[in-house]
Amino acid sequence: MKQASRLLRPLALAAAFSVLTASVCEKKTPERQWERGAFEPLPENTKPYQLPAGVSVITMYGYTDDVIPKSDLPLLMTVRNGSNADIDIVFPAGLVFSPQENPDYDYQYMILLQDYPFTVSAGTDQNELLPTYGCNEELDDPDEDAFYSIYGREWDRETEELLDLVADKALSGDDAVMLAQEALFEITDGGGLADSTRTKLANLP
Repeated sequence: MKQASRLLRPLALAAAFSVLTASVCEKKTPERQWERGAFEPLPENTKPYQLPAGVSVITMYGYTDDVIPKSDLPLLMTVRNGSNADIDIVFPAGLVFSPQENPDYDYQYMILLQDYPFTVSAGTDQNELLPTYGCNEELDDPDEDAFYSIYGREWDRETEELLDLVADKALSGDDAVMLAQEALFEITDGGGLADSTRTKLANLP
C-alpha cells in the first residue's frame, strides 16, 4: 500500500498543477466598470501598453484637415525613433488614447478598433495618422487643440466582443466606418451592442 501511495502522489501533484495552470490561463475578461455615457479607461479594465525601447511619442492631437478612409476622427501622432535601427511597432486593437485636460473643451477618449502596425525608421521623427474612434458621443471631437497620450488597452467583455467582430473586416469607407462608430457608441453610451448591429458587422466584407 505504501508503494502504491508513493506512485500515486506524483500523479496527484501533476493533476493539481494542470488544474491550477488552466485556471490561470482561462482568466475571464472583466465586465465593464464605467457607466454608460461616461466611458473612461479604468485600471480594472485596462491592460498596460509600452512602446519599444528607443521610441517615444513627441505629440498627438486631433487631425481635422481631412478624414481618412479608415476613420472620421483620426489622431495625428509624431513618433521618434532614437535608436540606430528601424523598429516595427503594433498598436493593438483596443488601445485607448487619453485627452489632456483643457479648460475650454471636454474631449472624448479615442480608441483603435483594429491592430495598427507601422515601422519607424532609425533616427527619425515620423508622422502617423491613427484610425481612431470616439468613445464618448456627447463630448467634443478631437481637433488641433486636443492633445492625447497613450493610456492602455481597454479590456472589458463588451469591447472585446466588438473587437472580435471587426478584427478581420475591411473598416474602410464611409459606411463601414460609420457602422463601427455607431457600434462603439452603443457600447459606451447606449444600452449595449444591438443584435441588428452584430448582424451588420458580421456582414461587412
